[in-house]
Amino acid sequence: MNGANREAAASVLYIPRFARGAARFAVRNGAPIVLALFLAVGLAVVDDYGVPGDLGLQLGIGRSALERIQGNQDAPKDTNHGAAFEIPLAVVERVLGVENTRAVYLARHALTHAFFLAGGFFAWLLTYRMFGSRLLALFAMLLFLLHPRLYAHSFVNSKDLPFLSMFMVSLYLIHRAFRRDTVWAFALCGAGVGLLANIRILGVMPFAAVLGMLALDLLHAIRRGNGARRVLANGAAFSLAAVLTLYATWPQIWDNPMGIVESFQYLSRYPLDVPELFMGDAIGRAKPPHYVPTWILITTPPAALVPIAAGIACAIYAGAARWREAIRNTDARFALLLVGFAVLPVLVIIVLDSTLYNGWRHMFFLYAPLCPLAALGARRTWAALSDRNPRYRLALGALAAVGIAAVVVQMVRLHPYQSDYFNLLVNRNVAGQYVVDYWDLSRRDALEWLAATYPDQYLIVRGEAASGWDLHRNLFIMPEEDRFRMYVRDDLSHFHIAESGENPVWTREVYGVPMVAVMDTRAATESAYRAAYETAAASKPIAESGFDVYLDGDTLIYVKEPCAAADAEGRFLLSVFPIDADDLPEPWRDAGHRSLNFEFRLHGAVFDGKCVIMRTLPDFPIGAIETGQYVPGEDALWKVTAVTDPVRLAAYRQARETATAREPVAESGFDVYLDGKTLTYVKEPCAAADADGRFLLSVFPNDANDLPPEFRALGHESLNFDFDEYGAALDGGCVIARTLPDFPVGAIETGQYVPGGDTLWNVTIHTDPNRLKAHRQAHETAMALKPVAESGFDVYLDGETLIYVKDPCAAEDARGRFLLSVFPNDADDLPPEFRALGHESLNFNFEEFGAVFDGKCVIVRTLPDYPIAAIETGQWIPGGERLWMANRFSVGE
Repeated sequence: MNGANREAAASVLYIPRFARGAARFAVRNGAPIVLALFLAVGLAVVDDYGVPGDLGLQLGIGRSALERIQGNQDAPKDTNHGAAFEIPLAVVERVLGVENTRAVYLARHALTHAFFLAGGFFAWLLTYRMFGSRLLALFAMLLFLLHPRLYAHSFVNSKDLPFLSMFMVSLYLIHRAFRRDTVWAFALCGAGVGLLANIRILGVMPFAAVLGMLALDLLHAIRRGNGARRVLANGAAFSLAAVLTLYATWPQIWDNPMGIVESFQYLSRYPLDVPELFMGDAIGRAKPPHYVPTWILITTPPAALVPIAAGIACAIYAGAARWREAIRNTDARFALLLVGFAVLPVLVIIVLDSTLYNGWRHMFFLYAPLCPLAALGARRTWAALSDRNPRYRLALGALAAVGIAAVVVQMVRLHPYQSDYFNLLVNRNVAGQYVVDYWDLSRRDALEWLAATYPDQYLIVRGEAASGWDLHRNLFIMPEEDRFRMYVRDDLSHFHIAESGENPVWTREVYGVPMVAVMDTRAATESAYRAAYETAAASKPIAESGFDVYLDGDTLIYVKEPCAAADAEGRFLLSVFPIDADDLPEPWRDAGHRSLNFEFRLHGAVFDGKCVIMRTLPDFPIGAIETGQYVPGEDALWKVTAVTDPVRLAAYRQARETATAREPVAESGFDVYLDGKTLTYVKEPCAAADADGRFLLSVFPNDANDLPPEFRALGHESLNFDFDEYGAALDGGCVIARTLPDFPVGAIETGQYVPGGDTLWNVTIHTDPNRLKAHRQAHETAMALKPVAESGFDVYLDGETLIYVKDPCAAEDARGRFLLSVFPNDADDLPPEFRALGHESLNFNFEEFGAVFDGKCVIVRTLPDYPIAAIETGQWIPGGERLWMANRFSVGE
């Protein structure tokens, strides 16, 4: 260029000094400025995106992996998906609370997007390391962050987008390792590649590529005669770090490392056949070879496509022209490696006929090597113009700036549906050509529109076709006050609802495709649920616990008032026990009941601060139900048993009336009544916790030979039971009816305990009429005497008989062991085994010599027939504290 031309160019390209300074500052500090800007925008729009279709799968992967890390080897095991990215999200979910779904989903969106921004930063680092130009590095970073589809997915896609970002991190670590050529650099690279393979098993490709390049370096070192040992050390450090990282971050394969191979085989031909629109045709699992390249071409901004094509061409040309240099550790080899990462995976999935769907989201990682290649193309193009007219360079820079600005404008216009972006290669109306909104993210937008349009009504919502679950899933990211008043159903036919005007219609078109179809929405003003609530309010519940449960014919009605959003979370338990087990369908006969567990969304409604559930029972005669609410994998929130058989209920009512007309034979956790051979337990009022645990019932016969053979060694027959077997919740009380064996019974021990835990209450009842008569007579005799000792029990002496009396008497008074030491006038009168001790020990338990009647505890103990000088007695808990001890009293002659 001659001097005249340079002068003319300088005049054209004249830029004020302050503008040049600002530009230099922006380029020098481009990475932090761009990251700060994108972070601010991301935080501002994070609440605009819906809930993806695969969220349930991803939540399960993270939760089960976290459970296994914490030692629960019974947690579900998904060996087909790594959990390196999901485990931190599961920890965040645990901290925020599983029930706080909105906070959990927003946190997932924010953290996934933050990792995407980290991928953009590593695009800057890699490009700067490759070319030493901050401007090119900034260009590559902007191409990475301003891809509309990737940007939208960076909020909602916690598997494909983290894999893309980690792929970019791995590319940087690979470049760094081969430049530094140290063991530690390769070890760090191996750890990065191990994490990459965890997120998606396709991460084994960089692992194989690094080993391949190390093999080339080893051959070169052998030919050169030095450096082979260093290459082998680098390879060992890389391989060991990659394998250990992959294993350590994949808890699901800790007991079966071969699960990695099984995962690769399973995912390469994933058993899913999803029909979708592609180029105007509905195609299934069999995709054409050009499926992925076509999707990349039509959904990547032109500002990226042109330099990417130039970069690939330049890398291939340079590698072919200087192939000897390209097989060594050079920039040319790394550029060819980037081309291989962008091209070979596509060839692999074509050869393996791998399952693909939802556009090219499974292959988003291809964009990681394409960004530095685009920088290479821009660099070579810019260099080619360096000796030409500077106006060309100005035009190129302006074209790049306009292209990036056009992408920004398009992203703003599409927000929040950037995931459905198409470029100029596709007609502006893609209806009937390509799949759009395959994760139904737009359902959230529809629900928010409905909430804003009807701010004061409880809404029943139905979408067209099978969109009910998509709507329901998106409910859980909405504010609680809106989520709580919206009820999503696929079918509204059973609702008896007065029409509230025309059904609202909400649509928004993106490239000619409606994001949300017509919404069938009605205000629940006279719904079946309101009628059910009124029916329930006019009757008494058959059970009261977390919800009050009512029975209206063959319909169970659950009511909770007031009701918060958390009351509708979890899963509801409903087990139906028939009167005749033969009425059960075949699959349920072995279980003895039919399970009708359900979710609130399918059978419940919320209005006026109430939660109401309607559940229709089977048409066979039902004896009892067990119902409650629980969080899968965790403890039950509440559980209760209710008898529904009218005959059985009438029998329990009669048993209670008969029992309460007389005095109880024991009063403790339950009042216990004895009517002939029937024990009746009554507790009023009765809460759900009163029916928990297991009931103890030990029956002691007058003659041990009357016991069934299996109980003779034990000395009593054990008839322990659960409340739902012999009990019923009745009018706010609990009633149990238990028939005793037909042999003569001398005593009964009964109570309630938590298996493996504490005894809630325990009492002994004597049923032998002769024994009870003797104890009543002993009590009358004692009342005519003065006690010889007064302590925990009053102690009376009637000739050779000690009589202990406590009135009134509680269950605790009969616990522990009673001490009785008898001191003779002459120690020679003692049985030989007690002579060294100086007294005869006659310690005993209450059930051996005591009886409870009329609220009194009475013990009758016959003394030895030798002359007695003194007696010492009391009560204590063996190995524990002494309850009471009477002063030693003299008996005299």
